[in-house]
Amino acid sequence: MIEDYEIKRKALEEKYYPITWDINDGQIEIHCKDGKLLPLGHELYSIEASFIQDQIKDYGYYSGEICCI
Repeated sequence: MIEDYEIKRKALEEKYYPITWDINDGQIEIHCKDGKLLPLGHELYSIEASFIQDQIKDYGYYSGEICCI
C-alpha cells in the first residue's frame, strides 16, 4: 500500500522537478521545472536545504539541479 508521504512526494516531483538552485546574494534560490522562482517559505526549501548545504560544503558547488526528492 502506498503511504501518504509517498503520494505527497510523487505529487511534488511531478509538479516541480527537476528543480535548479543557486546562491544569489548569500541566499539559496530554488526554481521549479518551468523556471519560476519559488518563494522562500516554500516546502521545497526545507526538503532540499540540507542536500544543497552539503553540495556547497563538500563540493564547493554554488548551483545545481535536483531531479527528484
